[in-house]
Amino acid sequence: MALAAPVALAATLFSPGTAEAANRFAVTGIENKSTHTITYQYKWGDDPWHTATLKPGETRLHWWTYSKANENKSPALRVRFDSEFDPKQKPFFIEYALKRSAAPAHDWEDAHKYVFTNDGNKFFIDLHEKK
Repeated sequence: MALAAPVALAATLFSPGTAEAANRFAVTGIENKSTHTITYQYKWGDDPWHTATLKPGETRLHWWTYSKANENKSPALRVRFDSEFDPKQKPFFIEYALKRSAAPAHDWEDAHKYVFTNDGNKFFIDLHEKK
């Protein structure tokens, strides 16, 4: 009977554990909780700017595919948008570099999240990291 405990311990030490999925993407999610439909631009590193639109309540994922599993490096993800929605005012552009999460899939659960909200009144919006 004294041998059973060391054998059980050895079996536990050398048994295969649960494998974690390799990180294959850098992922950022943006949610629109403002009262406006927002058109913004985004780009990865030195790539050209692309345009995206989010209606109130919508979400969008942005991801970079790594060249190899667990590379965990990606170019900077930048966004810019007009924060001013008062038709009597000139546009007021804001630009941010967003954080990305290294993840095995490009889905909402794995994304580093940001949210557009009204900022101060109905005519302004801003983008904030979601805590």
